[in-house]
Amino acid sequence: MSAATDASTMKTKPMPAAQPTTYTHPKATENRNIARYETTAVYTHPDAEVDIVLVHGLNGSPDLTWTAPNGTFWPVDLLPAALRGVPANVLVYGYNADVYSRRNDRSASDNFIHQHAQTLVTSLTLFRRGEGRARKPIVWVAHSLGGILVKRALLYSSDLRAAHHDDYRSVFVSTYGVIFLGTPHTGADAATWGLVLQAMSDAILPKKFFESESVLLKTLKKDNETLANINNHFLDIYQRFRIHMVHENHKTDIKGTKVVIVDSSSASPQLPGVTYYGVEASHSQMCKFDSANAPGFRAVSTDIRQWVIDAPGLIQRRWAAEECERSARMQNEITERMSPFVSGSLDHDDACYTFSPPPPSAPPSPAPPYSAVGTPPPAYEWTQGLPAPALAAMPAPAQCVSSNMGMIQDDYVAAVCRGVAAAAAVACVVASSVVSSVAGLAAATVRGESQRCGLRHYHRRRHSAPSERHGDSILPQFV
Repeated sequence: MSAATDASTMKTKPMPAAQPTTYTHPKATENRNIARYETTAVYTHPDAEVDIVLVHGLNGSPDLTWTAPNGTFWPVDLLPAALRGVPANVLVYGYNADVYSRRNDRSASDNFIHQHAQTLVTSLTLFRRGEGRARKPIVWVAHSLGGILVKRALLYSSDLRAAHHDDYRSVFVSTYGVIFLGTPHTGADAATWGLVLQAMSDAILPKKFFESESVLLKTLKKDNETLANINNHFLDIYQRFRIHMVHENHKTDIKGTKVVIVDSSSASPQLPGVTYYGVEASHSQMCKFDSANAPGFRAVSTDIRQWVIDAPGLIQRRWAAEECERSARMQNEITERMSPFVSGSLDHDDACYTFSPPPPSAPPSPAPPYSAVGTPPPAYEWTQGLPAPALAAMPAPAQCVSSNMGMIQDDYVAAVCRGVAAAAAVACVVASSVVSSVAGLAAATVRGESQRCGLRHYHRRRHSAPSERHGDSILPQFV
């Protein structure tokens, strides 16, 4: 797979790269100083609305995995021209996917796939936040193990619901589509991975090495439990994205043995709504396009260009729905936290009052004059644009989505909504605490004063003169 080719690429002297006809914006920048790990922007367009993110596979790297034997680094040399004037940024992500390393300054990875996924989400989120692009659409291109990593990262991002994790959930909300290049969705035979590892080394690896293989390599084997769990959970969210699965049509020559690293049944499991096609290249060469006419490049670049055009509108609507859902969660949380302060029965002795909302089916009654308690509408609902009867007949989620389509134009409105809701929650909690404290203090004061008055009345009746008028005993005595 990519590991074999990356190793062989380093042994051969690269030929001068071809100079294709490119579309260059006056302010577009290229960056060929690629970091080995984390996120690097290799092509930046000032008008870009979409980020294209490339993730390498097993024993790969963010530069060599996408570099052809003639030296063409297609994310920069070919892709911007293939977009034909459609602006987009191109990012590459690097991580330690080594299962075997001959260099002293590098070691094989011992991280599990979910740990790599958390690092990917964090790195990409912080990079995009720093560039002011946290909510821009994302298009993924992943090769081999990189596809499993992207799936796991999307699952991790989708599970984040806490308010302080909103930025990290943006990876899930902003993702528009994924192109999987030779990804072993259902794994591959252990014998195949053994041949790949032998191709990485200069000598025959000892049998003991395979007895202590890395956790990443175990993940890519057939019937692996971790891989099966990722696939099963990904079925719950995959229809949200545009997905293309690409498989290799040529065998890989590994020291005289020709094998298909990831067969079509593993690289292209049949799912509704997914697009499938093959590339006339081996597993490692299917992600190394040496020219615009290389097998598979036209299909991949055409898909990416169309997604870059379609993504902004859809992702903007998804963020509007996300804001509505967040507001609903916040309102439910406020209601749950306020429930102890507004529950109970009316008791004059304990000064405890019950605020009972009308049943859902009952029409709202007009508020009485000088009403001290009001129920403001939720901060995320707006009623402009629809007649009142039509809006009332719609379910609550539909009201929110339909009204938000034309109202939410930028992040400022959403921020104001969250601020108002949070301020209201704090004010309600403080007010309820003050009312409860004052009511308890008043009740205790009245009961204490009543007891003291009763005792004074009792003693005065015992020691008063017979001519004392009735009622004088309750007057205060001053000494």
